[in-house]
Amino acid sequence: MKIGVVSDTHGDYKSWEKAWDFLNDVDIILHAGDVLYHGPRNQIPEGYDPKKLSNAINTCSIPILVSEGNCDAYVDQMMIDVPIQTPYVYSLINGKKFMIQHGHNISDEDIHKLVKKYKLDYFITGHTHIPLIKKIDGCVLINPGSTSLSKREDKINSIGLIENGTVHIIDLETGKDILILNDKGNIINIK
Repeated sequence: MKIGVVSDTHGDYKSWEKAWDFLNDVDIILHAGDVLYHGPRNQIPEGYDPKKLSNAINTCSIPILVSEGNCDAYVDQMMIDVPIQTPYVYSLINGKKFMIQHGHNISDEDIHKLVKKYKLDYFITGHTHIPLIKKIDGCVLINPGSTSLSKREDKINSIGLIENGTVHIIDLETGKDILILNDKGNIINIK
């Protein structure tokens, strides 16, 4: 099974198109929130077109699970046909336990508690716009970064892919890995 992991699309249709090059063959997409609106603290993304992005999500042939972000509002749900769930999305996918939470209102301590309580295999978060892979009590914490408004020093926009126990965080411009969690459990920081 191949799983796409995205967050913080912020209404940027052009970045969704770039992400789609890597997502078009996944079995499911996990979105950690901030789907349509760019938010008052962010600049407007170059490809900002929430209407086009909502249409792309609504016509997507791949199932999408979405956790509500701090920039998501009731009006966004009116535009998107898939449920924007709050504050958590919990799912069992191919025998693995996943939880998605945007990350704007949860502490590391709370994440640890949830990982233990639900015996999670993966905890997906977003919000910071900075990609991250780390292990917590046997669980893999993944922040795929942002597809459109990276806060990395090098401004690389990114997504995540999970396949056969390996996690890749991918640069949307080059298609190259930024971070990898390999099947042996080693985290490799490439950039």
